[in-house]
Amino acid sequence: MIRRTKIVATLGPSTEEKTDIRKLVDAGMNIARLNFSHGNYDQFKKIVKNIRTIEKEEEKILTIMQDLQGPKIRLGEMPDNFTVNKGDKITFSTKPEKGKVHIPYPLLPKVVKKGQMLLIEDGLIRTKVLSTKAHYVRAEVISGGILKTKKGVNIPDSKLPASASLTKKDKSDLAFGIKTLKVDAIAVSFVEDADDIIRVRKEIRKHTKRPVPIIAKIERRDALKNLKAITAEADGVMVARGDLGIETKAERVPVVQKKMLALARKANKPVIIATQILQSMVEKPIATRAEVSDAANSIFDLSDAFMLSNETAVGKYPFRAVRTLAKVAKATEKAIFKDAELFPIETPQSEENIEDETMALNAARVAEEIDAKAIVVLTKNGFTARAILKHRPKTPVTVVTNSLTTARALNFLWGINEIILHKGVYRSEEIKNFLVKKKHLKKGDDIVLVKLSDRKRSLVVMSV
Repeated sequence: MIRRTKIVATLGPSTEEKTDIRKLVDAGMNIARLNFSHGNYDQFKKIVKNIRTIEKEEEKILTIMQDLQGPKIRLGEMPDNFTVNKGDKITFSTKPEKGKVHIPYPLLPKVVKKGQMLLIEDGLIRTKVLSTKAHYVRAEVISGGILKTKKGVNIPDSKLPASASLTKKDKSDLAFGIKTLKVDAIAVSFVEDADDIIRVRKEIRKHTKRPVPIIAKIERRDALKNLKAITAEADGVMVARGDLGIETKAERVPVVQKKMLALARKANKPVIIATQILQSMVEKPIATRAEVSDAANSIFDLSDAFMLSNETAVGKYPFRAVRTLAKVAKATEKAIFKDAELFPIETPQSEENIEDETMALNAARVAEEIDAKAIVVLTKNGFTARAILKHRPKTPVTVVTNSLTTARALNFLWGINEIILHKGVYRSEEIKNFLVKKKHLKKGDDIVLVKLSDRKRSLVVMSV
C-alpha cells in the first residue's frame, strides 16, 4: 500500500551528507527543511547540492523548504549556574550589562507592559513584568530555574510591531534562499496576521518571478484570532505546537489543531503538524506509544504532513524516525479506508468554486466505483490536484504537470502517489500513451483523467 501522508525532515549535523540524505529519502522523506535558526550558508549550499543530485539520481520530486527564524527572542550570554528563585526580582537589559540578564532584543521594553508574562526556556521559567524603562525590563520570578545562554524567550501577552515580523536577518536569509539555493517553499515563523504573509510575499518578488509557496507557522497567540485570514493568504499552514503551547494554554493546542485542519481543508490548503512528533527518538531507537497514537490521531483528523525537527537534524536515529512515521501513516490510512463508518471523511464544500468542487468529488467517487488503477490529474498550477485530494480518494492519484515548480509545491499535499513531469501535449490520448510508454500504466488499466481550467472542465474514464 502506498503512503499518502507526507513527511518533512529537518536536515542538520546528523543528516547533511549525501549518503544520509539518500537514506532519509529511502525511508520516506518528501520534503527537506532547512532551519535558518541554526547552521550557516556554506552548510545549506552543501545540503541543497546533495538533495538536487539525489533527486536526479532517484528520479523523485524532492521539495526544499526554507524555515525563516523570525523575531525569535533569546537570552544573551549567561554565566554558569545563574539560578533564579520564586519571588526574586530581576532586571532584563537589551544591552550587555553587569548584574543584569541580557536579552539582545532592542524592542523588548516597548512591547511588554506591566503585569504581562515573560517566559524563558519553553515556559519552564516564568516571570511577571513589574516595570519598563529605557532598555530595562524589571520582573518578578513566578517559577524559578537556571538561566542558560541562548534559551528562548516568549512574550505571549504582547504583540510585536509589524516592522519586527520580518527581521533584517530574515531578509538576508530569504534573498540567499531564493537566489542562491532556489528553495521551493518558505516557512514564516511567528506569524500574527495575514499582513505578515503579504510582507514576505512582496520580499520574495524582489528576487524571483516564480511562484514560491508560503507556509504560515502558527505559534503566536495573536495568530489564533486571525486564523481564517492567515489561512486564506498563505499557501499552507503549520501547527507549531512547541511555541504555541507556551504562548497559549497547552490544553488548547489540540483544539486549535483541529480548527486549523478544518479551515485549511475547506480552503484546499495543506496542514503540517510539527514539534515533538517522535521526540523520544532523538535519544532512543523506539517511539513511545503516546507519540505513535498522537501521530495516528493527526492523520485521522486529516492532516497532510508531519515535520520532524531534532529527530532528524541532531538525533541518534534519524532514518529510523522517518521509517517509523511512514509505518504509522500507512497503518492509519489503511484503517481509514477499511472502515468508513468508524472514520468517516466529511468534505467541506467551497461555494466559490462549486463546479470544480463537484467535478473533483465525482472523480473520486467514479474512480472508486470502477476500481480504477489511478486518478490522473493534469495540472499547471496545482489547483486541480488540491481540489481532488481534499476528498481523500482511495484510488491512487498520479499528477502530471509541465512545471517543476508546481511539482515540488504539490509535495506538501496528502495522497499523491506519483508526480510526473511532462512537457508535451496535454490531450487525453497523448497523456495515456505517455504514461504507458513510461510504464506508469499498463494494458488493461482503467483510469479517471481529470483536467480543470478556465476554458474547459473534463472528466474522462479511459481503459488503457
